[in-house]
Amino acid sequence: MLISPQLARDILADLTKDCGLPLDAGELIPGKGEFLVHGHVFVGDVAVRGYKDKGRWKYDDRDIRRAGQALAAVTVDTADVVDARVPDRRYFEDRESFDDWSRADWRRTLNYWIYAAARRARRRDIGADAPIASPVDDFDVFDPEITDDLDTDVWSSQYEIGPHGLPGELTFEDLLALYGERTIAGTRPLKLLTWSGTHWVLPRVYADMLDRWQERDRTLAEQAQICTGCQRQGGRCAWRTTTASGYVTLCPACSGEAFPAYKGHLQGVAYSSMRRTHRADDYLCCLCRESRAFIWDHCHEHGFVRGPVCSSCNTFEGKGVAFLRREGSVQHLLECRGCRESCTLPRRFHLDVVLDHLEDVERHGRCRRRPHAYRGEYVHGVHHITLYCHAHASTSKWTKVVTVAEAAGIVRAFVESSLSSASVS
Repeated sequence: MLISPQLARDILADLTKDCGLPLDAGELIPGKGEFLVHGHVFVGDVAVRGYKDKGRWKYDDRDIRRAGQALAAVTVDTADVVDARVPDRRYFEDRESFDDWSRADWRRTLNYWIYAAARRARRRDIGADAPIASPVDDFDVFDPEITDDLDTDVWSSQYEIGPHGLPGELTFEDLLALYGERTIAGTRPLKLLTWSGTHWVLPRVYADMLDRWQERDRTLAEQAQICTGCQRQGGRCAWRTTTASGYVTLCPACSGEAFPAYKGHLQGVAYSSMRRTHRADDYLCCLCRESRAFIWDHCHEHGFVRGPVCSSCNTFEGKGVAFLRREGSVQHLLECRGCRESCTLPRRFHLDVVLDHLEDVERHGRCRRRPHAYRGEYVHGVHHITLYCHAHASTSKWTKVVTVAEAAGIVRAFVESSLSSASVS
């Protein structure tokens, strides 16, 4: 029987209430894209498969009960411990790409938390705007600024490991305040991390469990990279596309053979009049042209259909300037008859266009470097936008005032330029 994530969480929590492992049954509540990598959620070293039913993710009740019984049987001997191998900078020095960071590696994650917390502690101590009590930034994967700092001699001198076993002035209380509730494989490792007087240790049975999770997660991820059509091996999540029943893996060639390209035959049609009579997943995504489409993209302001898009491209549309810079994106937005006739874009893109325009035309004095424009206050129809030049730290900020009318003119010029470029090509 398929059950909701909330019921699955409650059942698992009840079955493991006396377990010595620091489990978090709440991991069964899926976040956005939770099942993208391989379709499973791990609690400890037990993989629980997710099933999509009527547009909602669910679990098999039998899988949850088996997982709960297996985890409840684990006995944690806190006297039998192994070296956790933290803190250790070697886990940062072998990084090659983002994929390396996104692969399951519990020791790398623990090390990252420690050095990220140490950096925050130092910023707090020197008065920088980064309160140690609340992890504002998301450090779930990696932050290039932190990992780049690790390569410098300055970092080496300021974050030497002290007698307490942590880098710099970081205390274990600070580390817990930042990352004590963070999870690896549905468990909270910092709850069991202990200082022996010479090194940090974890119970052997728990460390062995994390090793098994790491291997099983990687195996499932590798299996999910294989195209179900031709059995070719792809990159991590590269060919994964969502369907009504869950994620599948299809390479661009197999997707192109299986699904026809959208020809624009619904341009000018109201989304409300056709969304129940035409299936988006009958087509190839009209943006990337590599994956099966999942939904009909449409203009929320004018109500007209733009075309069928895959889940990945639909998410990327929310990235503002990054989306607008991708080839064909602006033309896709202008598939809306209302936007095209008004020579505009949806309002949520206006400020992004204005910020990008100001970065192109504004300069700090005679400096030739492109500044960075920040979203500022919007008061009485006027945008107060802050610009910052990284080349002149002491006198680098200034404010630019842009009215709504001026913003509309900038957007119109942007659209006209895009349409002109499209007609030439």
